[in-house]
Amino acid sequence: MTALFRKPRPADPVWLSGATWNEIEKTGTSAFLAACSPNMRLERWGDTLRALASPSLPPVTEPSLPSPPPDISWKADRVIWQVEGEKTASHWLGSGWKTEVQELGLAYGIDLTPGVAPGLFPDQRENRLTLRSRRPKSLLNLFAHTCSFGVLAASEGAATLNIDSSSRALDRGKENYNRNKLGGTEHRFWAEDVRKVLPRLIRRGEKFDAIILDPPTFAHGAKGRAFRIKHELEPLLISCLALASSRCAILVSVNQSGTGDAELATTIREILAREQVRARLQPGRRPPEVPPERMPATLWIFRED
Repeated sequence: MTALFRKPRPADPVWLSGATWNEIEKTGTSAFLAACSPNMRLERWGDTLRALASPSLPPVTEPSLPSPPPDISWKADRVIWQVEGEKTASHWLGSGWKTEVQELGLAYGIDLTPGVAPGLFPDQRENRLTLRSRRPKSLLNLFAHTCSFGVLAASEGAATLNIDSSSRALDRGKENYNRNKLGGTEHRFWAEDVRKVLPRLIRRGEKFDAIILDPPTFAHGAKGRAFRIKHELEPLLISCLALASSRCAILVSVNQSGTGDAELATTIREILAREQVRARLQPGRRPPEVPPERMPATLWIFRED
């Protein structure tokens, strides 16, 4: 069995092995975690390497990032150094903040400006593969951010509805659709509070073959109405079940400290039992380069009505 990582000196981030690096690239992917240690992550974003350092590390005065091992031929055109949580960053090589990456053969715009979300969550790559395998005819993408799940489903022929309270995020999502030549009226983008939209969709009798429920842990909703996942998950999932077709696949993803896959599965089983919904549960899939502690709790619900 091929080892995913090599063992470096204790202070150095652990790079992916060349074999794993090449396997990821063969999927048409250029955005992934390249190396990590308890105090630093090295992220590949297309032609860019971004180093995210823990605030506990001593200040760095001279650029001295470790280079990829000899069997990884990739070289970064741009290197960005940033301490996590800070709103400034330094270019150690190149300039600019924006780039384009590929994931599973699809293009996404990335913005590495400090304080701005890059625009893609590579830890969900394997779950997007699961979605591709389902070939849904329709997708409801909740808390859609920049619409990566929507782009994947649309590329397989699905009609998509992407909902997020941030119009700026959805504008980036529309750009991702355009990058992949996925125009058309069958793709909708609604900048609204998910909690207010779901009852309206239920009244209209809409049904979906796949639903992505990936809410934030905490956010300010429309008109100052705060969103807290601890209190919101159950009503959101109940609404999703009402919108699910008879063979719908629902992905639930929760990025909250203290909530692991087992806790999420227990919560969902209890909700399904109360709602008398027959379904099969399957754990979400973790990309090989992502450490378990950096993966949100994810679970697929496959209806079996």
